[in-house]
Amino acid sequence: MLLRAPFEDLLDSVLPARCPGCGRRGAIVCSSCASRLKAAPAAAPPDPVAWWTACFAYEGVARELVARAKYRNVRRFLVVIAGELAGALDAAPARFDVITWAPASTQRIRAHGVDHGELLARAVGRITRSPVARCLIRAPGPAQTGLDVRARRAGPLLRAMGPGAGATVLVVDDVAPTGGTLAAAARALQGAGTRTVFAATIARTPGPGARRAPAAYTPPTPAGTRAEKSRS
Repeated sequence: MLLRAPFEDLLDSVLPARCPGCGRRGAIVCSSCASRLKAAPAAAPPDPVAWWTACFAYEGVARELVARAKYRNVRRFLVVIAGELAGALDAAPARFDVITWAPASTQRIRAHGVDHGELLARAVGRITRSPVARCLIRAPGPAQTGLDVRARRAGPLLRAMGPGAGATVLVVDDVAPTGGTLAAAARALQGAGTRTVFAATIARTPGPGARRAPAAYTPPTPAGTRAEKSRS
């Protein structure tokens, strides 16, 4: 069952939430609809991302959760999603130095007044007590939503602005239908000296021909050693 943040109880006493699955008031996601959420299907991380986790399959209630947070500016749903995403990071094969996000298009930020990717990354950072920084800048261009598959796989044009040579960076995003944005983020970061890029998304939709099992992860450390995992 999805957890509620304490301040959500106060908010909902004034303006009760409606479950995105059934419309019932009084719960961000009711227990019945939460029980029908499906785990994210297995898929290999898009090259050059080294490891990728996702919470849910992009369908049903999970799809509506993302839509309400991303397109309808219902930010309370980000609290639920951030908690789930933070929990998924327990499976990370090594520690990461900083969390960043895949920046939204200028048009989307202008329309909503905020980059929801940044809100999500900072919420995950608070929960995991991890540093969060803006490491990617997006060049002007259309949003990925609505583009054809080839354009989406190419990803947006991104430029890295940190975090420094040799770092391991976790990129947070909402949904990865093709993995194009994650791959573009990883290319930009590694081109600027980042050592390893991990990714975490709310939902995942494997593309055609995607592998049905996660790719093995090999830490970029000398043989016989493994990077220490921490959450400080």
